[in-house]
Amino acid sequence: MSFIALKMLVGDRGKYLALVVGLSFAVLLISQQAAIFLGLIQRSTGVLQNTAQPDLWIADPNIQFISDVRPLADRELDRVRSVPGIAWAEPFFSSRALVELPNGAYKTAQLVGVARSTMVGQPPEILQGTLDDLRAPDAVFVDESSRSKLGNVGIGDTLRLNDKRAVIVGICRVKLSFDSNAIVYTTFDNIQRYTPLGRERISYILAGLKPGTDVKTVQAEINALGEVQAFTQDEIRWRSVRFILRETGIGINFGITVLLGFVVGLAVVAAIFYQFTLENIRYFAVLNAMGARRRTLVRMVLLQAFVVGMIGYGIGVGGAGAFSLLGRRPGSELAVIFPWQLLVGSLGATLVCIMLGSLLSLRKVMTLEPAIVFK
Repeated sequence: MSFIALKMLVGDRGKYLALVVGLSFAVLLISQQAAIFLGLIQRSTGVLQNTAQPDLWIADPNIQFISDVRPLADRELDRVRSVPGIAWAEPFFSSRALVELPNGAYKTAQLVGVARSTMVGQPPEILQGTLDDLRAPDAVFVDESSRSKLGNVGIGDTLRLNDKRAVIVGICRVKLSFDSNAIVYTTFDNIQRYTPLGRERISYILAGLKPGTDVKTVQAEINALGEVQAFTQDEIRWRSVRFILRETGIGINFGITVLLGFVVGLAVVAAIFYQFTLENIRYFAVLNAMGARRRTLVRMVLLQAFVVGMIGYGIGVGGAGAFSLLGRRPGSELAVIFPWQLLVGSLGATLVCIMLGSLLSLRKVMTLEPAIVFK
């Protein structure tokens, strides 16, 4: 019976191809939009993507988003360093700055300042230059993908950050943030010249723990200081993600697109598959008249739906996967993440789609009268 069901399925090539193409497009739309959504969510975590050294991020207790901070005073750094279990604590700066290019144009850049002595918060990958070069006065590193945004600058070129001289001494590679601005690294000492600061200059305090120290205990000690709160990397990441989903329209917009993809797939499968069943109803009637049970006919319909679903799923996720490869190039403006969980989710959506889409066909087969073959 399975062979007969497959022969019936591919017998009408037009409707068979329409089913596959329609379902493939729906899966492609669902998977691609979900992958872009996950990519944007990751980018919303900003500097967290490029800073893996600290165990704790200390910030203002009311922080909601990684890029929207209330600066801390220098005294908070000393207080954190005095907490038992803290091995080291360093200041970290992240803010926007105006970059003036040699041709007179200007760009907004993300300016990152790291501790000059320890270089905690340094770029994750250095392509040209050394970290020692960054310790020089007025020295900056520029992200590789940001060079084109800054007039194709290179090592030795000079920029003006907030009307202050900056010399490029190195090229690094980092992950872009949510706004895709150019990213420039320098030391925390240089930050004081490039950015007008008051008494409160520190965006975050990055801290490492002594071996064997309980993270929750140290967090409680820091939180008890008042005016600051300690977060693990995962805690501050999810706080940023919740803010993006709650305070922006990104989640709603992408959710509607994914839902539309599901509805399109469901409508295509339901309409074409029902029409396909109607045109082949006489064959089901003949089989029923020859003694085939209704549950056998139902299995035939489900097999046809499953085969079409798996072929459409394979083509759809294959196209979405090929699309996601474009976002893996260093410095790509395309934000795409395609984890295995998304593959499983797309498969689940495909199975639900073909099951719901085949309900009308199943109902028609279940109420089938063998005598129809003689009409």
